[in-house]
Amino acid sequence: MEKLTRQGSLAYRPVRHKKISLAQLYEVGPLHLRDQSLKTVKALVNQNHLRHNAVIIKKQCSPATLFCAVVKANAYGHGAKSIVASLPPEYADAFAVSSIEEAEEIYPFVRKRKILVTAPVFSGINPQLIQLAQARGFNCTICTMDSLKYVREHLHHQLPNLPVHLKLDTGMGRIGCRLSDIQELLATIRETRSIILAGVYTHLATADNDLQYASEQLEQFNTFLNSHPLLNQKHIIKHTCNTSALLQLPHAHYDMVRCGIGLYGYANVVEQTSLTLALKPILRVETPVVQVKQLQAGESCGYNQSYIAAHDMVIGIVSVGYADGLMRCLSNCGSMRFNDQWVPIIGQVSMDLTIVDLSSIREPYEGMTLTVIDNEPGSPCSVQALSRQANTIPYEIFTGIGNRIKRELVE
Repeated sequence: MEKLTRQGSLAYRPVRHKKISLAQLYEVGPLHLRDQSLKTVKALVNQNHLRHNAVIIKKQCSPATLFCAVVKANAYGHGAKSIVASLPPEYADAFAVSSIEEAEEIYPFVRKRKILVTAPVFSGINPQLIQLAQARGFNCTICTMDSLKYVREHLHHQLPNLPVHLKLDTGMGRIGCRLSDIQELLATIRETRSIILAGVYTHLATADNDLQYASEQLEQFNTFLNSHPLLNQKHIIKHTCNTSALLQLPHAHYDMVRCGIGLYGYANVVEQTSLTLALKPILRVETPVVQVKQLQAGESCGYNQSYIAAHDMVIGIVSVGYADGLMRCLSNCGSMRFNDQWVPIIGQVSMDLTIVDLSSIREPYEGMTLTVIDNEPGSPCSVQALSRQANTIPYEIFTGIGNRIKRELVE
């Protein structure tokens, strides 16, 4: 498309033999590709399954309990903007993210619902972020006196009051204030005209597998609430439950539940409970085969010759690698799906490419599509199977899906 002028500079002229307009590829200028253009690897996100999961899980709660959809970390890798846009008010009353920056990204899509920022505001954070939270009405988390004083110093008197939630450490041993710090924090909040207390919460460390310890945490939380009657006012939202807790500890739902992994089709509880709920995984990742070739017996493929063909075989190279979230530990042991057949990963997973054995496929061809992450629970490349092979959890598989993979809503 580019040609040299007589002076040696580049002059751009249209290619006459191609009947295609740049407007078909670009939205505004050459740096803004249309979302659907030139994308090779796709993460297909089923919004009907998403809404199905929201309905199923909400039925576990009373109608008065607020349902907060957790969409931090790009909605666990599923694409936060699309997930939020797919959950109108009848499916989600509020959303939770990890940072003020994440809150700002989804703000245009929440339709005036509340956004809770779960990572605490801290002393030293950019004051502009505090004022952005004020302007947008983001509900921010406070854990320490230092952070509360810092926030108070940088509030803008011409902006709305900043709603805050106090987070208590009842045994998680992570962020949150000790019960002994609460009195001073509450007194300071009451004295600050530009801050309003909107909520109080904690996080349960073992709701997946140790309900006894979770119950001990809830006892501490209840002790705190009972010793501070001010917090029992209706406008102050109390919340403790993630997906596992809301499914197994109905007495702990309080005013709101925070649902993350359940929305995406999984539950960290006993498998039978998950099956009974009939949650539906919402994500499938697909990649094209970019080359098909013969590998002769005795030849190797991939870095470090970790795979040597025992016989003549047909291999395919796919355009997905560890930069896209296909974990390197799946080298020579993972698999992908083509229709109803499984093709093993051979050789080392590299940054951008992975090799698969296509010998069992009749007439494999360049451009054929393989499933990398399946939304069928029993599949060898389901998130559960991949996480077992990688000795990790589904969360890490999801959040590792790279930015080069286009998230695409389907029904």
